[in-house]
Amino acid sequence: MAGRDRGFTLIELVLSITVMGFVAVTLGLLIYQATRSFATLDAQKEIAQQGTLAIERLSRELRLIRCTESGNSCKPASTDITEMTSSEIRFVNTNLEGRGFRLDGSSLRFRDGSGALDPEYVLSDKISSLTFEYLKDDSTAAAATDEVWVINVNMVIASGAESFALKASVHPRSFR
Repeated sequence: MAGRDRGFTLIELVLSITVMGFVAVTLGLLIYQATRSFATLDAQKEIAQQGTLAIERLSRELRLIRCTESGNSCKPASTDITEMTSSEIRFVNTNLEGRGFRLDGSSLRFRDGSGALDPEYVLSDKISSLTFEYLKDDSTAAAATDEVWVINVNMVIASGAESFALKASVHPRSFR
């Protein structure tokens, strides 16, 4: 046996293939989980951004609700807030422009004007719920427009299995 070649035995070969298989499966599962996590976070990020933009625009417009002065106070009148329900609000802003927000199916619509034929624009198309809550200055429910001090907006935006809840409390600047 003078010219014996050096090589691998069958046992060494099978063992190394088995170890490489375990390493490949482990790496494959790691890559799969990372990809799945990225896709989930991407969907969450998208709905969070869309919801944040919608609630910021809504809050910005609500801060500009007009009020009617009476002595030292300034409270909204029925001509300032023309529609006040849990699903819709219409109002006149400080520039005397009609504005409004409502949920239409899964779309948050922004009304630009106070007339029935004025245009409506979609702010977000993934809204699963939207409610407006009108509060007095003592945090109890307001029954009439002249009692409104704060407007709470609760919104849930959803896409597939992902959902994102947002809430804003807005005190219009002109109310005093």
